[in-house]
Amino acid sequence: MTPHAAPALTAPAVAQPTLASPAVPAPRAPATAAPGAPATPQRANVATPTAPDAPGQTAPAAVSGPTAPRAVALQTPTQPTRPKGTKKRSQGRKQNKAAAAAAGTAGAVGAGAQVKEPKEAPATPAQKAVQAYAEGDYATARRIWENLAAAGDGLAMNNLGVLYDQGQGVEPDTGRALHWFAQSAKTGDPAGMSNYGRVLEQGRGIPANPEEAARWFDLAARKGQPVAQYNLGMLYELGRGVPKDLKAAAAWYSRAAAQQQTEALSRLGQFYRAGLGVPQNRMRATLLLYAAAMQGEAGAVRALEEMAAEEPARPAAVLFGLRLDATDRPTVRDALRRAGATPKREDDAHICDIYAAERVAPGASQLAVCYGPGDPAPLGFLELDYLAPNKKTARQIVSMVSQRMGQPSASEGEDAQLWNLGTVVVATRYEPARRLMSLMYMVPKVYHLTRQD
Repeated sequence: MTPHAAPALTAPAVAQPTLASPAVPAPRAPATAAPGAPATPQRANVATPTAPDAPGQTAPAAVSGPTAPRAVALQTPTQPTRPKGTKKRSQGRKQNKAAAAAAGTAGAVGAGAQVKEPKEAPATPAQKAVQAYAEGDYATARRIWENLAAAGDGLAMNNLGVLYDQGQGVEPDTGRALHWFAQSAKTGDPAGMSNYGRVLEQGRGIPANPEEAARWFDLAARKGQPVAQYNLGMLYELGRGVPKDLKAAAAWYSRAAAQQQTEALSRLGQFYRAGLGVPQNRMRATLLLYAAAMQGEAGAVRALEEMAAEEPARPAAVLFGLRLDATDRPTVRDALRRAGATPKREDDAHICDIYAAERVAPGASQLAVCYGPGDPAPLGFLELDYLAPNKKTARQIVSMVSQRMGQPSASEGEDAQLWNLGTVVVATRYEPARRLMSLMYMVPKVYHLTRQD
């Protein structure tokens, strides 16, 4: 099995539209080490590497080789925001109400007077930069980050490096990217450390030094940076810059997978599939590869198809007379009308069409059919919701699916099951608190492009 090609770039962590949640929860990878893997590999006693000042050369960025590490995306600044409904906010409301009541009894506040909630704090420069970046206004983002970087902000330095590395709003400039990654790494910013390690490993604008790259990845990984954890795992898998050690690779992939890092989910899934550095576990492999495939990782999509071919014969992924992996919005709408589905919403302005489901799926309360981009829009996933007041009802629904699909390929306790049909994944998920059982048919190659609305 060929290792995954590229360890990762840490690119801008800009808020993206929320992906529709898979029916089966993403696998809960261990937060420490993969089963059967040793404790976190220990670093050699070496001095903390220091990042040299990089010259401002303008050589074009080299094409990433087959073992090029992933880069950390541009990072959103961490702001200490308090979510709605927290204790502090609730106490504030109570105090406001008490103050209003007291004022009312004294006659200082007229009947019906309202006590206003404090206004949200204005956006910080860092937040404005991220918003500008998300909107494609790279010039504004760069101007703000340059000001923040001049004040010593390591995160802003990393983000400037990403702009020059990716050629976003500027000409791609390997030398400037290296300069900013190096400066960010000096401040101890985890994303900057990881990206500086990446250019060291690749030898872009600086002599390649896999050993030094591994040390920078290690420093960032120990600060919890998931891309650095993946990159370090990749180096241990390949034996590049560190001794080859599949157990150590599995341990670092496990840490990154616990944070839902896409490539780590896929790689760790392959490790469990083949028994590399961890005990072979086909069910665990399926769950990990499923989680990666739902994020669009092409290798995981292929692996699921290969694993489906190795399982006992499954029925074709056909519903309402349609092959789910080869259909589109107009075709599905026609099929549902013929089946007697009652539309609640059929609108191309929305990603999902919604139907009353009683006539097409007895016992189901609602059917949502969601699509990816395109004309015609390809099917991304279809979800049926069933009222399930107790686990007995939920088990009956699972039994109904199993009678058609066979035994699940993987499960997480009684509440989530998954059937791998290859090009389509079927999953159930029971939510006791909502008394709801969801049955989903997902097309991995499209699902990650499907946005919830």
